[in-house]
Amino acid sequence: MKSSNAICKGELKQERMGKLCKLSGEMNVQILTRLPPKALIRFKCVCRSLCSLINSPSFVAKNLSNAMDNKFASPTSILFKRTVLKDNSITDKREILNIMSDGNTDKKEVLLSLLNLSNNIDSEHQNPCSIPEDLVLPFPMNIDPWSLKIVGHCDGIVCLTSKDHVVLCNPAIKEFKFLPKSYLLLPPKHRDDYDNEDDYYDALASNPIGVGFGYDSRGEVYKVVRVVAFSSGYVFTSHPSRAEVYTLSAHSWKEINIDPDTCIMWTPSSEIYCKGFFYWSGLTYPTPGNAKDVIISFEMSGETFHEISLPESIVFGSGVCTSLAVWKGSIALLSYEYEERTSKLLHIWVMDDCDGLKNVWRNLLSIGPVEGDIPLIFWRSDEVLVVTTDGRVVSYNLSTQVHKYFPIYGIEDHQYIQAVVYVNSIISFGGENQLKDIQ
Repeated sequence: MKSSNAICKGELKQERMGKLCKLSGEMNVQILTRLPPKALIRFKCVCRSLCSLINSPSFVAKNLSNAMDNKFASPTSILFKRTVLKDNSITDKREILNIMSDGNTDKKEVLLSLLNLSNNIDSEHQNPCSIPEDLVLPFPMNIDPWSLKIVGHCDGIVCLTSKDHVVLCNPAIKEFKFLPKSYLLLPPKHRDDYDNEDDYYDALASNPIGVGFGYDSRGEVYKVVRVVAFSSGYVFTSHPSRAEVYTLSAHSWKEINIDPDTCIMWTPSSEIYCKGFFYWSGLTYPTPGNAKDVIISFEMSGETFHEISLPESIVFGSGVCTSLAVWKGSIALLSYEYEERTSKLLHIWVMDDCDGLKNVWRNLLSIGPVEGDIPLIFWRSDEVLVVTTDGRVVSYNLSTQVHKYFPIYGIEDHQYIQAVVYVNSIISFGGENQLKDIQ
């Protein structure tokens, strides 16, 4: 019979082993949550317990938090939307235009390309980029590269639109999902609203729309917002603008209030999500027939639209174009000459105390001449990506004014190439389809 002393020592040993096992388990979770999605997907196949752990909401949230802090993964990921030729020997511009315009994918690929950038690109001879990881977009998103747009990125989920289709996808886990068709009742179209029958039938087929995607922190749900404006060619009709919201948890659309005179206007890099608000370039009409260029913001939690005035020194109609970007967590406005040139000046404005409602702009700086045509995004506080007229992507340092070319290009008109700073995550939204790697 064991002495009480031995029994106590045995119980103490078991208690310590239990604590050690518990600590080991906690440490395993800490290590796993720092791994990228590719590694976690492989671990899910090891055993049921690991699969259950990685799929748990707490694990997914921790993994996302680590990815956003970027403390454990040095590269910055950039996601590009671009079109490439299957046959690189084709160089004739007219033939390339015909390939872009035709309704098949025999000679072109519409891609989402994930590029990892080293956070240290100061060395002149250092290659800052990885080889792009290319994912082929599914039918019918891959038919018309000009209508396809990235309209928002949040927590690793990207929202894409193409004509009347809206798709959510997570490139890190290669998951995508088509949203249901809109239930918004469109107003009747009358031939009297249009100059001729061709315009009338064009308007029946498609309408200019603004789409945005983001996270409602109050309701803890992802949302897609869609604004519809009706036009004949470039002339807006008497039908008012309307809006609707898709809530991911409810899997349905509902109509919401919007000023009937609000119009979302598309220009390159003119839409962005930041801190619970989505932003577009837009127009309002303070008085009938008198249009005013503004930024339209949409609050995801309150489902309300707001109007933000532009800096007073920006005068439209004088060859000036603008892009929206995120700089150090604030909305940045980049103004530049619309005329295509090999280089141009960029004027950067920042909206202080960004909460989706402010009208206070600060002129950050003017830089250039920048070798490029259209600014895309800030991927670091001192590095802006610019796309050139021949479809190449350049990183321009605001301090040193040194530029580096990245291994990314597109055959479409350069204004249709898009980029977002991408956060790798394992968030799933129940997508029933898988994106495919380029063959």
